[in-house]
Amino acid sequence: MSEAIRDLQPSDKAAFVALMAEAFARDPLFVAALGEDVGCLGKKAATEVFLSFLFGMTRIMGGAPRGLFVDGQLAGCSLVEPPAGNPIVQTFRPLASLLRFLPVAIRLPLRTTVLLNDYMKATRAAAPGLPHHYLTLVGVLPERQSQGLGRRLVEDALEQSRCHQRSMGLALDTENPANAALYRRWGFEMRETVDIGSLTAYCMFRPTGEHP
Repeated sequence: MSEAIRDLQPSDKAAFVALMAEAFARDPLFVAALGEDVGCLGKKAATEVFLSFLFGMTRIMGGAPRGLFVDGQLAGCSLVEPPAGNPIVQTFRPLASLLRFLPVAIRLPLRTTVLLNDYMKATRAAAPGLPHHYLTLVGVLPERQSQGLGRRLVEDALEQSRCHQRSMGLALDTENPANAALYRRWGFEMRETVDIGSLTAYCMFRPTGEHP
């Protein structure tokens, strides 16, 4: 079995969206925000709209969607956002994110938009103030889970942080307590637990250079 991780190109977006929609079908945040009550779009279309936004936003923020291929087939994906290059970029990042999200917000119910916005603000506020990479999403096809592929993608994100001159580590969030326990075993520290409506997010960080 051969494995390879590479940057995903715009032409890979459809494959990314399809894989992550399947991987996150039971994720607490996706269920709460993009469940059955998503207006005229429907659950499937709303999920695709949101994942497409995240794919494009990662590229705007200077990151690259990553894909893990097993025997040439896409089996897992991750979105990793690098630290801003300078204070001016850091200042305008929230504005760029807002402008990018506006077309998405218009297509989603207000309830969904508010929940996603509150989640992103709360979890990012819990991240360290020092320059760091942020693992927005990591997902593996259900039939490929429990094969170590998720850890491969997390390690790939950590390597991006180690190779960056300014990055001091990798931050991530999860709403799944079992995932939080898994990340602890991989060397991540619990920074904060935040409640967003009925959701609890576990905000975690692993400093660069530390190994489990």
